[in-house]
Amino acid sequence: MTTMRRISTFIYQIGQGFVGVFRNGVMSFASLLVLVSCMLIVGTFYMVIDNIDKNLKSTDDINIIYVYLPEGLTDEQTLDINEQIKKIGEEIGNIVDWQSYSKEQNFERYKNRAGVSAKFLDIYNEHNNPLPSSIEIRFTSFSSADFNMDDVFKLKNRLESIEYISNEDIKENLALYEKVTGLNKTLTLVAAWMMAILLVVSLFVIMNTIKLGLHARRNEITFMRYCGATKSFIRTPFIIEGIIIGIFSAGVALGLQYYIYEFIISDAMAGGTGSIIESIDSVTALSLAPFSDYLQLLAAAFLGLGFFAGVISSTISLKKHLKV
Repeated sequence: MTTMRRISTFIYQIGQGFVGVFRNGVMSFASLLVLVSCMLIVGTFYMVIDNIDKNLKSTDDINIIYVYLPEGLTDEQTLDINEQIKKIGEEIGNIVDWQSYSKEQNFERYKNRAGVSAKFLDIYNEHNNPLPSSIEIRFTSFSSADFNMDDVFKLKNRLESIEYISNEDIKENLALYEKVTGLNKTLTLVAAWMMAILLVVSLFVIMNTIKLGLHARRNEITFMRYCGATKSFIRTPFIIEGIIIGIFSAGVALGLQYYIYEFIISDAMAGGTGSIIESIDSVTALSLAPFSDYLQLLAAAFLGLGFFAGVISSTISLKKHLKV
């Protein structure tokens, strides 16, 4: 077969693939809806999980344990506490640094954070300053490969054993980290199950679409057999039909995903829906990555999923219903 004839044959088969899509318009549309839903679930869950995770890991205060010192400690006692913290850090190995702040320093820092709202602090001075002295202990970042949650809990427990320090004097955001980690695992599991169910449904719908196409073209296929058409010549248009449905579904899903992310997910997360998101937002300003950060990955994932669904479903349907 010459090159020109191969090209001509391939163009004909692509054309027949499009004819098959429109011949069974209702089933093709149903296949598209199910596949698009599957892709949107994957994309939406992935971006929500990724944004929550990025906000958690970029939060400066999330990997700090605050130790508030009781009133009346002498300089020697404060120095002893610092020495014990240093020793604990050397033993556990996950303390990056720590910093001591006096009552006065904490008051100034609080005023700076309060900004224009700091006027209500005018009633306080060095004699009635309500803030205690503190030590801020920064441990290994959650995003670090060296991070170990068990070591962080060991660190907290060891801090509680220091003389002069009680459990009430220690504040941290470890519970927030555990909540977010648990949420991410739950969302991932839910997304995986929903995607699997919808993917199976989409495969069956596309298989039935191909089956209807085979039934509609049964006389034509019989004629092609008598004329000596090869198996691949008869099968290829149906495989292309499945691929067309898959690729078109990917394009529709990508467009809808942009709208969902920019106008629904962004508004929901910016509004602080959910106690976990509110907790993150209370630690730092919640920020969302631009959709462009996900565009290439989503496009590749959607196209891959669409191509896979189209090829697999059409191939299975052909093996089951077409004997050539």
